[in-house]
Order: sequence, then structure tokens, then C-alpha cells
Amino acid sequence: MKKTFATTTVALICLFAAAGCHSNTAENASHEAGALSGPANRPALHATLRWERLYDGKHMARWNYAVLEEGCRAGGHLVRGLTPGEVQKLDTGTVELWRDDRGAYGRERTWRYVLEERTDGDCVIRLEEQLDEGSRSFREIDGTPIEISPVDPSDVALAGKLSGFTRIGESQVKGQPCTRWRSKNHEECVWSGGLGIGMSDAPTDSLCTTQGPMAYLTGLPLESRHGSQGPGCNLELVTMTVGKGLLPEVGRAMAELDAPATVD
Repeated sequence: MKKTFATTTVALICLFAAAGCHSNTAENASHEAGALSGPANRPALHATLRWERLYDGKHMARWNYAVLEEGCRAGGHLVRGLTPGEVQKLDTGTVELWRDDRGAYGRERTWRYVLEERTDGDCVIRLEEQLDEGSRSFREIDGTPIEISPVDPSDVALAGKLSGFTRIGESQVKGQPCTRWRSKNHEECVWSGGLGIGMSDAPTDSLCTTQGPMAYLTGLPLESRHGSQGPGCNLELVTMTVGKGLLPEVGRAMAELDAPATVD
């Protein structure tokens, strides 16, 4: 579902903090630690990510906004545009993901500019926030847990090879284990603590350019840096907790999934 409303909050700034890599022994240990399976071992996790979207190293939405504003002024129109802080929110987004034994819920916030239609010819441009939400149940209709297969390391290796990435080694971001990958134009570290619950540590290659929040259930990048060619994302992990128990956000999402459909 999508919800839309205006906002004037400050700009999100995506930072990239490089982390060191460790030995193959650490890599194997990470895969073993992440390979626990079965409902009893499924962790409850909550992660918050921030990203900025680039194309050939540029923020295209900000560039397009500047062109629009300049065109309005060149045409002799009065311009009421975005504040500098609002401009900085273009080409950025935040993702929050909750997951426990019952299922998962995710939401992603992004921002765009909107040119209002006016009869007086003025160029009135406002910032609009968009909210994209998704959920998924890990149980059958009768409540039986759905079996989730652990990630096969050979599938991870093949995915990295086919997508042009080289595995650098095992690393950590804010205390969370991750596998670091590098391609010609992109580097990222993908969480390796969820192998047993079907969350791969294969390279994801800039989910923010094409996907919504539930794409992060397949593989969770904790950090990424994009180069100067093509579309991509700089991403940072804001916070992440991994533990046990049930999360209220997932509970509300599962209740909505279980609710009978209404007829308009």
C-alpha cells in the first residue's frame, strides 16, 4: 500500500564507513553461525537503513529540480520552491524492516518534488513524502510454520560470480557480521547472520534503485558505496538489533493479513 503526505524535515545524509576484512576462517565461522534453522532458532530482528540514489555519480532528482526552477525563472514566473534542506532529501530514502517467527513487515520512505497546477502561472513546488509498506507471513493459513531453507553457500558464490562481484572477505558493520563484495563499480557488505532463515549474504547491487522494502528480506546490505557509472546506491546501517521474541510491528502486520477482506 502507499501513503503520501508533505514533509519539511531535514536532509538525510548517507555516510560510508569502511570496515576491515578478516580471514577465510572467520568467513567459515560466520556461515556456520548464520546457518541455524527451524522456528525455534529464528531470530527477531529490526533494522533501519538510510540510502542515497545516484546515477553516474549524480543526484538526478536534484539536478532535474534545479533545471525546473531555472526554467520557471527564465520564463518570468514567480517561483516558490523547496528549501535547501528539502532539496537534500531528494534521491534519499529510509528503510525499516522487522522480522520474527511469525513473519515480516517493512516500510520505506522516499521523497519527490511536485509542481502544483495553478491558474496564475506561478511555479509552486513542494516536497512530497511517499511511504511504501509490505508484509509477509511465515505461516500457513492453519498456523503451521512455513519451512524456510538455509542459504546454500554454493548459491551465494554463483550469484556473486554471475553478477560480476568478487568476495573480499568477512567484516562487521556496527557489530553485525557481513560479507564484503566488490565489483567494478560497487562495493557492499551484506549481513551474514541470517543464512539459516533464508537471508542470503550474496551481493544485492543497489536495491534502492528498483526494489521496495520487502526486497531486503532476501539479502540485507548493511553498507554500500557506488562508483561513478550507472544507477546505484550509497547505503548505511543506522541501527540493527537481533534477538528473540515477538515484535509488535510484525504482530500488527500479521493481524492485517489475517483480517477478512472488505468489499467497497
